[in-house]
Amino acid sequence: MKNRKKASKGLQKKVFRLCIMLVITAICGFAIMGMIQLRTLLKMANETGQTQAKTVRAQSETSMMQMAEESMKNMAFQAADNTDWEMWELRSEAVLLAAQAEDIFRHPENYGECLIDAPKKENAGKLTLQLMLSDWASPTQEDMVMVRKLANLAPMMEQMIRNNEYNTQDLIISLPNGVSLFMDITSEQKFDENGKLLTYDSKERPWWQQAVEQKDVVLTHAVHSTLLNKSEIDFGVPIYLDGKLMAVVESSVSLDTFQNFVSEVTIGDGLFSIVVSNDGKLVYSPFDEGELKMDQLLSTDIVDLDNDELDALLQRSFKGELGFSEVTINGKRHYVAYAPMITTKWAQLLFMEKEILEEPTEALLAQMDETSRKTIKKYEKSFRQSSWLTIIVMILLVTNAILVAMMFSGKLTNPINRMTEAVGQIEGDNFKFEMDDIYRTGDEIELLAETFGELSERTKKYIREIMEITAEKERIGAELSVAAKIQQDMLPQKFPLYPDRKEFELYASMDPAKEVGGDFYDIFMIDENHLALVMADVSGKGIPASLFMVISKTLLKNRSLLGGSPSEIITDVNRQLCEGNKAAMFVTVCFAIVTLSTGEVVETNAGHEKPLLLIESEGEKTAVREVGTEHDVILGGIRKARFHEDTFMMKPGEQLFIYTDGVTEAKNKEGTMYGMKRLMEALDRNKSEDPKELLHKVREDIDRFVEGADQFDDLTMLSFKYRGM
Repeated sequence: MKNRKKASKGLQKKVFRLCIMLVITAICGFAIMGMIQLRTLLKMANETGQTQAKTVRAQSETSMMQMAEESMKNMAFQAADNTDWEMWELRSEAVLLAAQAEDIFRHPENYGECLIDAPKKENAGKLTLQLMLSDWASPTQEDMVMVRKLANLAPMMEQMIRNNEYNTQDLIISLPNGVSLFMDITSEQKFDENGKLLTYDSKERPWWQQAVEQKDVVLTHAVHSTLLNKSEIDFGVPIYLDGKLMAVVESSVSLDTFQNFVSEVTIGDGLFSIVVSNDGKLVYSPFDEGELKMDQLLSTDIVDLDNDELDALLQRSFKGELGFSEVTINGKRHYVAYAPMITTKWAQLLFMEKEILEEPTEALLAQMDETSRKTIKKYEKSFRQSSWLTIIVMILLVTNAILVAMMFSGKLTNPINRMTEAVGQIEGDNFKFEMDDIYRTGDEIELLAETFGELSERTKKYIREIMEITAEKERIGAELSVAAKIQQDMLPQKFPLYPDRKEFELYASMDPAKEVGGDFYDIFMIDENHLALVMADVSGKGIPASLFMVISKTLLKNRSLLGGSPSEIITDVNRQLCEGNKAAMFVTVCFAIVTLSTGEVVETNAGHEKPLLLIESEGEKTAVREVGTEHDVILGGIRKARFHEDTFMMKPGEQLFIYTDGVTEAKNKEGTMYGMKRLMEALDRNKSEDPKELLHKVREDIDRFVEGADQFDDLTMLSFKYRGM
């Protein structure tokens, strides 16, 4: 009995011990399992933070570099384009003034004589046309008659300077006989300390010497002006008549003004800009010490700096390239964007220190690292607290340990498993981590989930900001595309325009240099027997040119439909364009009216390129020659200008080709122009083609010549083939 009781107690003890062992083992098992999962989550959170940091670093660096490169290239292009625009305006003033002066030399009988005086001190600060002589000049009476005729250009010269008063310093017309016509505000500086009038010899100035030597438009820089006692940048334009030098026109801007303009358009946080001439001289720099030290004599030569990186990207820019690179300046690495200046063949470079550009990315990563460190530290603390809690539960709840352990382990491990799965899915572009009810445990697990959610939201916000910036750029591009489409739709494009007319074939095309341009053409029937052909080129580019183009096109067509000869129509349109033209916009126009029954063409040319006529004779032989009247003045420049017209006949089978200067002035990467000779050769090669195919062949020839170089001007062409009645 004792043995059975003892065995029973022993079995009881064994069952008790077994139950206790099972309970303790179960509790310990669940506790250990929870601890292992917590430790796994801690390790995974650490690894995920590191992986996420690497991903963000890689994507941030890539995005920042792409944004920086695109942004700096755009800013460099805009800065160079703005600077080049000012120089283009200065050059255009000289070229336009030379064209008007040439018309006076060529047709002096069309102009009266105007009074012109020597400089007067009381005119200080006033825009005044003044007559100055060299110390060897002795002009004849005939010479002075021509000088007084040239004085007709005073209003035009004054308006040019007023339109560009912040940049244009003066305009000069100098004749080989030692006579010069000055338009500036510095009358008082043309006297010495004794009050004696100074002499001025333009033949000693580099802009005269180089313009006469090269027989083309020239640019000189850092030339010291003896009259103004400061350095200046000059454009010189020679005027030749039948091979004889008649005059040289000069327009200038002071070096200080040019440098101030460059400094204003390139201001930005952490950015600085320099301008380098095509002979390697530093024309502008914001520094007065270091490698890019600037002085008024332009003595700093980039080649002498022995900086191969800087020299290499300058050479690319001089070739017309727009680019982005790295370079060391004053011992620091810089990102640099460079862009060419087409008019001057100079280069503008935009710099930013590499360290400054990378600061936002480094700050973001440091913040992420700090957040991850704090989160891991809190989780480690939670892990220690959970361990002590498990021990207390094991001691106090042994009898109920299995149920409590199962409930606790389930409550503990389910959110951890869900969080582990969610964190494991964070990779690539997927930064989504959403808070779920399962994480709302009221302890460190909820805090860890909230931290992951906040980090995910910040990352998504950063990506949304990048997408918004990209969308804004696309919106602006879309608006410009709509503007270009509207402008294109205003031009006749559906060919053939008059499919029922057998007397002629025609085709026209216009490719703007920017989204919207200033060239336009028009074709319309005045009556059943007369067809009007219009080809025009508005000054400037972009939106202003397109608005002036709409006004000019509308006035030309409306006036033409009222009747009259081409010269009468052009005269009336010019008068209307001059009214209220405070912006001094102008347009060149070739306007012709074709009598379809006879092939007679009556043409008026307002400062535009002459039309080309393809004349068929002797079988397959074709001659290409210029036709039409000599250039008259532009429309919108001189209100009382007179216009002439010319008449010529077209035989059946002959074609009339009308174009803008964007065709002959198209440039390749070396800066060489396409030119009249290549155009006439292309027309002769394709003489048997119809108008549409002829224009396509000419455009293909231009594209082969420019070899992918940027289109700087609008390119517009029209071909009219006369078939006869």
